Amino acid sequence: MEILSPSHRAKKTPPSPIRKLAGLAQKAAERGTHVYRLNIGQPDLTSPTEFLDGVRASAAKPVVAYEASRGSAELLSVWSDYINRSYSINVSPEQMLITMGASEALIFTFMVCCDPGDEILIFDPTYANYIGFAAIAGVRLVPIPFPPNAKGAVPDRSDIERYISPYTRAVLVCNPNNPTGSVCSDDELRMLISLCHDKELFLVVDETYREFVYDGLKPRCVFELAPKDPSIIVIDSLSKRFSLCGARIGCMITWHEQVMQAALHIAQARLAAPTIEQDAAAHMLTSVGESYIKQAYAEYLSRRDAAVDSLRAIPGVTTFVPKGGFYLLAELPVDDAEDFATFMLTEFSHQGQTTFVAPAAGFYMLREMGRKSIRIAFVLNAQDTRKAIAVLDAGLSAYKAKKGR
Repeated sequence: MEILSPSHRAKKTPPSPIRKLAGLAQKAAERGTHVYRLNIGQPDLTSPTEFLDGVRASAAKPVVAYEASRGSAELLSVWSDYINRSYSINVSPEQMLITMGASEALIFTFMVCCDPGDEILIFDPTYANYIGFAAIAGVRLVPIPFPPNAKGAVPDRSDIERYISPYTRAVLVCNPNNPTGSVCSDDELRMLISLCHDKELFLVVDETYREFVYDGLKPRCVFELAPKDPSIIVIDSLSKRFSLCGARIGCMITWHEQVMQAALHIAQARLAAPTIEQDAAAHMLTSVGESYIKQAYAEYLSRRDAAVDSLRAIPGVTTFVPKGGFYLLAELPVDDAEDFATFMLTEFSHQGQTTFVAPAAGFYMLREMGRKSIRIAFVLNAQDTRKAIAVLDAGLSAYKAKKGR
């Protein structure tokens, strides 16, 4: 019998470049090599004790029941209060939908804003998993080239307008940006808002890293600039600011009643987000102090500076100082960064250590643009970050020797 083929949608869904080489890293660890993991945004910061206390309290209940499809009433209430205290945007629980991480919120958003074949404009490079989400939803992402060394965080309005077609339904921006670390100015956000109004497009703003902006920049929620604007959808998450990646608690926020209702219908089809994690998140948000975010901010700033300084000391490496988030792109003196990253995990060891980085080509839809670059997540403490990049430096020397350069 002929083996059946998977769907075209499945074939078009790319592997995550963030996790693509994870199996090689596992094998390196099994050989006894210590692997510095700079490939993925998994912070090593301790999760808040308030969240863990909430997990224990929820797990003590006799039944782990379904939550409401929109999300826990308590979590919706305390999360909206938390946002309002921080940004004065007056969001209410009715404007929020709890999702399984920002990833599900983005998939829901793609599906309710677009029909199959519709287009969403993104700025290249972009968060790699947007490409997978679009494939799942049958949406076409249209990349607008905007290299990390460009001025500002997004292209000029005239450059964006050239890519708008009859099929365009939305503009998607990650602010702060993953992978470049760029941060939109208020003027750039106002430009995007005005553009989307004039062209009757949705503006989707992924604010997962909102609190982590550096060098005197102010954390900004786009709804501060456009209160209750129904054309804007904000994607948010607890994963990064509270080091809760495994809890998978995110949300979408919108004042567009039809969009929210449609997203809720999809949420009902998948039943609900996890109950225990929602209980724990609600408990945390009512009791965690401001000191947690302040300490996390200071730690990431220290790590950023350690990463940038260490990379700039390596001959032939080019990098730019990220203004937000906890990622950066670095161009290496190699022809193929994925081949180099593979070499680091399969053939190289320096004093029993190696470094795992993400090839940057996977963050570009125009793949050749990132062929020589890597993305680094500065999720290890400053000392380990320096050690990891010193190992990377040794690996570059060994790789060049192998290639005869």
